[in-house]
Amino acid sequence: MNPAASTLPPVRLAIVDDHILFRKGLMALLGGYQGIEVVCEAGNGQELLECLDQGVRPDVALMDMQMPVLDGLQTTRLLRSQFPWVRVVIISMHDDASLVSTVLADGAHSYLLKNTSPEEMRSAIMAAAGRS
Repeated sequence: MNPAASTLPPVRLAIVDDHILFRKGLMALLGGYQGIEVVCEAGNGQELLECLDQGVRPDVALMDMQMPVLDGLQTTRLLRSQFPWVRVVIISMHDDASLVSTVLADGAHSYLLKNTSPEEMRSAIMAAAGRS
């Protein structure tokens, strides 16, 4: 590990998924990594925006694609215009090349499948935060 990396503040992470067990599992897993601090959890894009409106400032939002109220694509578009400093990593069960292209073109930093490894997910979050 780069010695300078340990002096950086942790990456502040928002976890957004409508499935509570999956969201809590991600929080437990990712919150255990050195260099990542979970600062917000939300069940949909609207709840994420409410966290941001209340002053929570995540560096990265790890967000499900398919959610009620505001889905991942709609939320990514809103983040780009209202909170452009938040980097988005989409996590989805949908392996559709046109969907991936659309999400990336609309501002997501990366797109992961839900069967990705924990280390790959951690790496994508760190890369989105500019810490790769």
